[in-house]
Amino acid sequence: MYEDLLKDVQEKMKPAIDVAEANKKAVEALFSLQSEYVTDFVDSSVAQMKALSETKDPKEAVDLQLKFFKTLEGKLTSVAEKELAAITAAKEEIAAIIEKSLAEIGEMPYFTDFNKFMTEAVEAATAATAAAVETAVETATAEAPAAEEAPAAPKAPAKRAPAKRKVAPKAAE
Repeated sequence: MYEDLLKDVQEKMKPAIDVAEANKKAVEALFSLQSEYVTDFVDSSVAQMKALSETKDPKEAVDLQLKFFKTLEGKLTSVAEKELAAITAAKEEIAAIIEKSLAEIGEMPYFTDFNKFMTEAVEAATAATAAAVETAVETATAEAPAAEEAPAAPKAPAKRAPAKRKVAPKAAE
């Protein structure tokens, strides 16, 4: 019995585990891409500084910097595209897992019975509310002429003036 319960729990938790695995793969791919990019950036920056320190002509230094930044931009764009692809793949994998799980839920007989019960309950509540509103409207309409003949509301009592405090005479010393 315990094994059956454990197997059932594992089976029910499979979609959550699959989502966690998809997230894990995506994070590992992103971490790997970022790690490679940072390593490459540091190495190319060191090489750039070495090349700049060896140059004597300012025009050549500017050309080296332009070439460095264009290369850097290309690498950054490439890494961003790869990261976006990894995130998109993870999103699609997770969406497929969720879609499959929701389809399986819809196939369960107790879920169908629950939907039927909820539909009937909503219809009954709507009918009861409509009947109550109709009764309230009829009652209000029937009592409306009597309300016109009712005497005016009594006035609030007038406020009293505050009582004066009596001061006790001082005792002789």
